Amino acid sequence: MTRTLILGAGFGGLATATNLREALADDHEIVLVDRAERFSMGLRKLWELVGHSTIAEGSRSREALAAPDIRVVRDEITAIDPGARSARIGDGAIEADHVVVALGAVSRPDLVDGLAENGHDVWSVAGVPRAAEALRGFQGGRIVVLIAGAPYPCPPAPYECAFHLHEHLTARGLRSSSEIEVATVQPMLMPNAGKDGSEWMGAQLAERGIGFRTGKVVERVEPGQIVFQDGALAFDLLIAVPPHRAPDVVVAAGLTNKAGWIPVDEGTLQTEHPRVFAIGDVTQIVLANGLPLPKAGVMAEQEGAHVAAAIAAEVSGTRDAPPFDGAGYCFIEMGTDSAAVFRGDFYAEPVPRLTIDAASPAHAEEKRAFEAERLARWFRA
Repeated sequence: MTRTLILGAGFGGLATATNLREALADDHEIVLVDRAERFSMGLRKLWELVGHSTIAEGSRSREALAAPDIRVVRDEITAIDPGARSARIGDGAIEADHVVVALGAVSRPDLVDGLAENGHDVWSVAGVPRAAEALRGFQGGRIVVLIAGAPYPCPPAPYECAFHLHEHLTARGLRSSSEIEVATVQPMLMPNAGKDGSEWMGAQLAERGIGFRTGKVVERVEPGQIVFQDGALAFDLLIAVPPHRAPDVVVAAGLTNKAGWIPVDEGTLQTEHPRVFAIGDVTQIVLANGLPLPKAGVMAEQEGAHVAAAIAAEVSGTRDAPPFDGAGYCFIEMGTDSAAVFRGDFYAEPVPRLTIDAASPAHAEEKRAFEAERLARWFRA
């Protein structure tokens, strides 16, 4: 019997496991490991923040995988040995013929002095309830959406957050007595989308009276004030995108590069270790323009499908899977009932090619269907 060990059961890990189970007979064992009992998509965090829906409504138990004969292990991954293709899970160890590292990126507000105490991290599920409570109590003033570190999961999401806040405050009759401002450490609003995409996003923000500042490097956050290297910005409510890092267990395994992420071959998604793959937010793929491939659920899902095909081809001795092509898309919510779509050919040279489908209610419905279809495919409930 052969075995694939998948570390992490987010978008990438679930896609790898379910696609691999469909491709190979039961004599190939699939072990899927995650310490958390339930899965939910990141889009739910903003929905709960503004009261549109809840994380719980889109949450599913990882034990309820629809694909049969996937062994789900709920435990802590305490060590990874990529050379031996093994991992220590709790008190034991699991060896495999193939390993897929899909452990994501960890939100680290502790890396910015004062951020955890004075801001709200909605990039972590645990931070959403407190942020939602603070928003319900907000009666006017300035809300700042701060991007304190990059790269981070889902590049458009901070701007989606600002659009949702605009809609929320308008519905509560508070928009005229409130300011919304986005401040980002990045040199433009959306570097992965290039100049045109960033200008498009800037126009959408300006149309709604949402201010924005780029190139703002945070030194610390004080009560009611963000201190940048070149000034300060007062706030009454701070919603933050903290710096993100690879999990400590990945760093300790020696898998990361100087940038702190796992480098992989852009076509095979294999690390420097044979039959050890890495997918999703924990990876770094440098594009032709020197920027990294965006960290997004759609990309992790497509990478997982590719790795599953590659492993299945090797195990079954069939034709090699085609290389991963770096194409992806992202729905950008402009509020509850409208969304635009970014479509990118990120491996294009000399720069990625991007198109934007204008915002419409149909695209918002497509985003809701995106979640529903994957939950139905991956889980029995």
